[in-house]
Amino acid sequence: MAGRPARIPSAEAASRARQLQGTGLSASDIAEISGVAVTLVRRLLRPAEAQPARIHRTTAEAILGIPLSTVFRRERLIPGLTEADRAATCLQDLAERGWPTSFLAGQLQTSTQTLAAIRNRERPRLALTLDRKIQRLATLLFASAPADHGIAAHRSRRAQAAARRRAPLLDLRLSSIRAPGS
Repeated sequence: MAGRPARIPSAEAASRARQLQGTGLSASDIAEISGVAVTLVRRLLRPAEAQPARIHRTTAEAILGIPLSTVFRRERLIPGLTEADRAATCLQDLAERGWPTSFLAGQLQTSTQTLAAIRNRERPRLALTLDRKIQRLATLLFASAPADHGIAAHRSRRAQAAARRRAPLLDLRLSSIRAPGS
């Protein structure tokens, strides 16, 4: 099965980290906003020959997801991460209504793997900006049907069937997360 590689070249993320540093953010600030470990941010800020050659795709997405305009408006004081529960519930509800993950990923400008990890509760936290984008998109899509957006009926049925199969597993995972000492 061919897909997108999990590890990608680090140059673009390193460039964005340097841009963010140029606006006055420290490595710790970048790490806090993106949710990436501060040691990795520091490694990306090193000279090109001392940087890691490849980094995980989600790490790059987290750093590239920090908009420079937010930094310039000094909104960077807003916490960069939030709990993923609400977004996970929205994504599962959308799937149950027939919205394919690939369509949602395109609308949110993120990867299907990222959305699947959030929806499957494999990520306890996510970027605040992505959470807000998911909430806005869910509000819009709950008021319409997949067919209204050109999604073929068979794709919608496939998304619904997958969501139904996944629901008991998610309920089990959610109960194990909430049960202390499990």
